[in-house]
Amino acid sequence: MRKLEIILTEEQYQHVQEEIKYANRVHLSEGVFGGYELCLSVGIPDVFPATLDIRTHKNTELGKVEWKFL
Repeated sequence: MRKLEIILTEEQYQHVQEEIKYANRVHLSEGVFGGYELCLSVGIPDVFPATLDIRTHKNTELGKVEWKFL
């Protein structure tokens, strides 16, 4: 099985963690089940960079990321 590695900056990582914690608190307080999505938009190498979004109850753009298959 192949793995996909997405390389985040420390700031991006902290932002993801904060969004997940917030979404979990909101879902618990409202008594609903929910989750989140990580959306990797792959561009054309050396032309359009790949970007990452986290989607909970809102869409948050995390910016440019590096990724690769292992």
